[in-house]
Amino acid sequence: MGKKHKAIAGEIIVADGPWRELLLVCRKCGDKLGGGFGPKGKDTLSQGYKQVLRDGGRRREVRVLEVGCLGLCPKDGVTVMHGGRPGEMLVIPEGFDLAELAVRLAAS
Repeated sequence: MGKKHKAIAGEIIVADGPWRELLLVCRKCGDKLGGGFGPKGKDTLSQGYKQVLRDGGRRREVRVLEVGCLGLCPKDGVTVMHGGRPGEMLVIPEGFDLAELAVRLAAS
């Protein structure tokens, strides 16, 4: 991703990203919980999921982005959307095993 691209008027440039997957995490849901994931329950879903990916050697393959409200607003959970399945939102309950989430998302 180190290559610079110059925008040219009237043209759209396609740039290849280094990731194979994208996970959108609702920032508002995460802020409401204030943690709830990881081994001690103190990590946000994004932090905990990134650690699971690091442990599995897949951190550079998956981009985890915190985004504004996704509009689902569950209680005691965080809304996420897998980039490969934009019509499907998942509600991840507080304390859910994020290694299990990684397996599910890798299979889809």
